[in-house]
Amino acid sequence: MKAGFIGLGDIGLPMAKNVVKKGFHTTVCGHVRREPVEEMKKLGAVEVKTPKEVGQNSDAVIIMVQNDKQAEDVIFGKDGLLEGLKPGSGIILMGTFAPAFCRRVAEAGKPKGIDVLDAPVVGARMGAEAGTLGISVGGEKEVVEKYRKLIETMGKITYCGPLGMGQIVKLVNNICATINSWVLAEAINWGIANGADEKMLIEHIKIGSGNSFSAQNWEWLKSMWTDPPPPTYYVGAKDMSHVLNIGLELRQPCPFTALACELLKGPPPKIGGKTIKAQK
Repeated sequence: MKAGFIGLGDIGLPMAKNVVKKGFHTTVCGHVRREPVEEMKKLGAVEVKTPKEVGQNSDAVIIMVQNDKQAEDVIFGKDGLLEGLKPGSGIILMGTFAPAFCRRVAEAGKPKGIDVLDAPVVGARMGAEAGTLGISVGGEKEVVEKYRKLIETMGKITYCGPLGMGQIVKLVNNICATINSWVLAEAINWGIANGADEKMLIEHIKIGSGNSFSAQNWEWLKSMWTDPPPPTYYVGAKDMSHVLNIGLELRQPCPFTALACELLKGPPPKIGGKTIKAQK
């Protein structure tokens, strides 16, 4: 099976590296930055100029761009992916997108016989590098099996149900992770204000009932809270907006998510009253 990969960002690049390292002929195209494309070429990936050409050279194309608008441009735009894919090939939507968008991609692909799965990931950059991401997959079971070996180069599959349910499961995880990170920052700042040491607090939380992914990966979390923050910091607000929009349709209250979404629109938290400086 020949793979295509579009979206070589903070998490996408290490995911794509695992695909090519594990023996899949991989085609990429530049989307935002050139440096990741050059890294992939050194590993043996082939570069083409457009998403259409990625589709022409692939049996399955992984989409790992940041948001629905970018995915829209890549899939439906001029020289887009749908123009190049052959009947029987597939689109694997591994970014976090609205479930309704995933279903629209599937409807557009159906006349050409193109498979579509949504397969967003959890586990952050560390999981992407290690190939141990959690991958929540939505779609027809036989389609999941068709692309299982490719998807499992990047992590472990949890089958969630019909198309779009992978995104729902991912967003449930992100609600927990996002709210917890802000609660953790508040708790640590409260402890520091009372004279406690930051490192000691984190180590104690790790062995207590306050433990979490955020606590276990505190230094990585702080790398998301720098001044200026990395572009991926603001992706959190997009994810929480998906949650709130779906909650509005269902009349499902999400008050803590709403607060987290508002916080993510502004600057990251300071720790101990100090801004975290970005590493150059």
